[in-house]
Amino acid sequence: MIKNFFIIIISSFIFISCSNDNDELSGNVGLFYQTTFFDGLSRDYIMYIPNSYEENESLPIVFNLHGGSGTADEHINYVSDMRVLSDSEKFILVYPQASSDSNGIPIWNLGGVNSKATDVDDVGYISHLIDKISEFYSVDKDRVYVTGFSNGGYLSFELACKLSSRIAAFASVAGHMFIDTFDECSPTHPTPFLSINGTEDNYNGIAGYYLPIENSNNYWIDYNNTDLNPNITDLEDVNTSDGSTVQFYSWKNGTNGVEIEHYKVIGGDHSWPSLNSDSDKGKSNGDIDSDRIIWEFFSRFDINGLR
Repeated sequence: MIKNFFIIIISSFIFISCSNDNDELSGNVGLFYQTTFFDGLSRDYIMYIPNSYEENESLPIVFNLHGGSGTADEHINYVSDMRVLSDSEKFILVYPQASSDSNGIPIWNLGGVNSKATDVDDVGYISHLIDKISEFYSVDKDRVYVTGFSNGGYLSFELACKLSSRIAAFASVAGHMFIDTFDECSPTHPTPFLSINGTEDNYNGIAGYYLPIENSNNYWIDYNNTDLNPNITDLEDVNTSDGSTVQFYSWKNGTNGVEIEHYKVIGGDHSWPSLNSDSDKGKSNGDIDSDRIIWEFFSRFDINGLR
């Protein structure tokens, strides 16, 4: 317990000491806790620059969004730590922090009547971060990707719809497409999409709030003009004690070669599947490695479609 206390204290100190919008980051690699100012607010984010970074090579960005009531620090340390992938696959990794609502709970704002949580412009915030990071590092702006867990997954849909010109592909884990996002969605290019959802996690949606998983998948299937009939594969039950199995759906041959993929976690709940499955929130299914699945999907596409 004492050890954990000091880790928390040290982490907090690092967050404060490194949070400076004017830090000279160019060329530096590693983990950075940063603060930027956007739309009148001070906003925090965690950024990881891979050890393989070189200024003469433009790297893609992966935004990884935490769930509602969570933090970027919790997300990178306990739910989805993609730093090893960042090093081996050469991409810049960003964990933005949501602002807090009137109850002090961190939450992403989607806009719209049914899903609006705050008045904060989180779509604009992510766009701002793309520009901010590009000031210090060589970024491949044709390869900006976004994924998120739960409420972060909700925002990934919103970004694909409202920041389409800057988002090459997106993925949602335990997230849904809200009614307002669906009604106001206006993507500007064929958009690859991957989803991971448990059947015990409101898989059939909630009327008046967000869509059934089948309906949101169908939106992107239709928009991207993929095959209507998916390839379906039952994946190996790697962890037989987790109470769930995974069925994989793939819709191919979309415009510009884009694809839609869906991992249906049968018996799964509100989780971020991981081969290191344990009892922690976000790690109940142990049959698939969500981090690697998401990156390998992203890596096949850029803003123009199949690379």
